[in-house]
Amino acid sequence: MVLPVGLIAGKGDLPVLLIRKLISSGRRVVVITFDKASHKSLRQETEEVYRVGLGQVDRIINTLKSANLTDVVFAGKVDKRALFENPRFDLRALSIMKKLHTRNDDSIMTAIVEELENEGISVLSQVELLRSFMPSVGVLGKRAPSQKEQEDIKFALRMARGIAALDIGQTVIVKDGAVVAVEAIEGTDEAIMRGGSVARKGAVVCKVSKPGQDPRFDVPTVGTCTIQTMARVKASVLAIEADATLVVDLEATVKLCDRHKIAFVAA
Repeated sequence: MVLPVGLIAGKGDLPVLLIRKLISSGRRVVVITFDKASHKSLRQETEEVYRVGLGQVDRIINTLKSANLTDVVFAGKVDKRALFENPRFDLRALSIMKKLHTRNDDSIMTAIVEELENEGISVLSQVELLRSFMPSVGVLGKRAPSQKEQEDIKFALRMARGIAALDIGQTVIVKDGAVVAVEAIEGTDEAIMRGGSVARKGAVVCKVSKPGQDPRFDVPTVGTCTIQTMARVKASVLAIEADATLVVDLEATVKLCDRHKIAFVAA
C-alpha cells in the first residue's frame, strides 16, 4: 500500500514540483500552507490544502494526524522575518521558541522536526525525493563564464561556504573579487537586488549548501524567479553547488539564462 504524505509548503515553485512528483508516484498529498496566495495556487494541484497560521504548531500537528499521516516533507520558502512581526504563536510554538538559544534557520527547523517526530510524524528528506533536480558539475546553459568570471566563481564559492558554515545564509554576490552582498534573513532575491545595486552590472551570484546540510529542510534552491531577479540587476553569472542545489524546472531556468546571456554553472 502506498502511504499518503503531508507537505508543509512555503512560497515558490518547489511545493508545486514536489506535489506533482508525489502524485505521479501514486501518493495522496495533504498540504499545509501559511498564506492566501499559496493556498490558492496549491489548490490547483490537489484538493487537500489547509491554510494555518505560521505560529500554530498544534493546529499543524492536529491537521496531519486527522489525515492519518505519519510522513511529512517540507518545501518552499518561509519568510523568517515573520518572527519579528508578532505572529500569533500558540502555546506549543511559544514553548519551542522559549527553548531556543538562537533563532537561526537550523535551530528553528531542528526544533520543529523534533516536535513532529515526538508525535510520531517522520520528516522525509527533500534530497531523496528530488535528487534528479540537482545538476552535476558543468555549464548548464549556452554561455560559459569568462576567465574573469571563473575567478569570481572560485572566490564566491569560498565566501558562500564560509557564511553557510555560520548559518547566516547560503548565497553571496561578488564582483571583481569583492563581496558586494551576503544573504541573511531577507532571502536570496533581496540579496541579489542589494548586490546588483552595488555592482551595477556583471555580478556573480553563488549559492551553496551548508556543511552537514540537513536534507529534511532548507536545501538550497534556485529557479526562474532567481534568474528574473538577476536579469533586473544585470548580473552575469549564477553558480550553484553541484549535486547539492535544487533547480526548479531546469529547462525553463536554462532557457531564461540563455535569453539574458547569464552563464549558469554547477561547480
